[in-house]
Amino acid sequence: MQLPIDKLRQIACHFFSREKVSVLVIAPTQAGFSGSITCILNDPKSGRKHVLKQLPRLIPINQIHWTHALAAHVNVRGHQLLPTAIDCNETRRSPSRSTPKVVTHADGTLWQCLEFIDGQPLEAPRHDQVELAITSLADIHNRAAGFHKPPHRTLSGWERRVQQLRLLAKSKEAPPVRCNTSDEKLMHIRELQIEFLQLINAQGLRDTMHRLTRHTMTTVHQPVLRDCWWDHVIFSGSKDLVKGIIDMDAAGWDDPAVDIARLLGSWQLESQQNDAQLFDLWPNAFKSYTTLIAAGTNFPSRVQLYHDTAIISGLQQWFTWLLTENQTFTNMQSVLQRVTLLLGATPAALKRLQQLQPKCSVN
Repeated sequence: MQLPIDKLRQIACHFFSREKVSVLVIAPTQAGFSGSITCILNDPKSGRKHVLKQLPRLIPINQIHWTHALAAHVNVRGHQLLPTAIDCNETRRSPSRSTPKVVTHADGTLWQCLEFIDGQPLEAPRHDQVELAITSLADIHNRAAGFHKPPHRTLSGWERRVQQLRLLAKSKEAPPVRCNTSDEKLMHIRELQIEFLQLINAQGLRDTMHRLTRHTMTTVHQPVLRDCWWDHVIFSGSKDLVKGIIDMDAAGWDDPAVDIARLLGSWQLESQQNDAQLFDLWPNAFKSYTTLIAAGTNFPSRVQLYHDTAIISGLQQWFTWLLTENQTFTNMQSVLQRVTLLLGATPAALKRLQQLQPKCSVN
């Protein structure tokens, strides 16, 4: 759902003067999977742009404040790769309900306004463009390494995987559907869920799930982005420079390998080269990263394990959101495409996970 332009202008007045807002060109964008409303504010006189974005529900306000501070910390130490949040108007600020860079609108929604990073993402990059993106991530990780922990502890990427794998190991049949059974796309997703569970129920795969829950992952943790999908990496018009990486709302304390797995894994899904290891597809990208940052032990293997388990747990999460929790998404066609790509990658991911010999903890 998009808000009327008049209401978006009211919200923009939290960050700019009414005179300024009155001349801004406001262009709503398509909502992402989170459903957060986003629009571009364009000043035709100066050509300067900003992104006005509704904050995701359920994220604590001091967590958003932490992501803003993290972006400022990274950017002040070099070229600006992360979107910077701007301050709200002093007269519009409500200290009891918001931070200086977050405002509460009259309807109770929370908003932030970010500097616009001009450029475009690449769905099918060349090898050198993948290296550019990974080098930019290494730069961000290096600059973020000294930043303090977020105020709220959340589960690490591997802790979330273990929880989801335990649930998968127990689920032997598709749970009851609580969604609109007359929706053709949802019924298609239900069919994909049944196909997915048939793959999981194959002989030996549940034992694999159990073994993975006992795997010990690295303790290399620092601030990372955690939602570094390919369409969050913005390239210049000439496509020979990474201008920035957007959407930091999920940033937190985790293994940097999570970001590499997320980005390279998303490009692999789009290319549907599912049988290949990520390192085999982009060996120079891995070498570039480990040349610039101390990545810890077994880095390529960690990245691959995060990616393969993300395919499985990601599918499980989508099925739960859509069919059990009855959550709605504005662009169901994109959701269906994402679920289809993940399911297409599942057999190869399961095969690799079966061949893995987990390193188990002593607990």
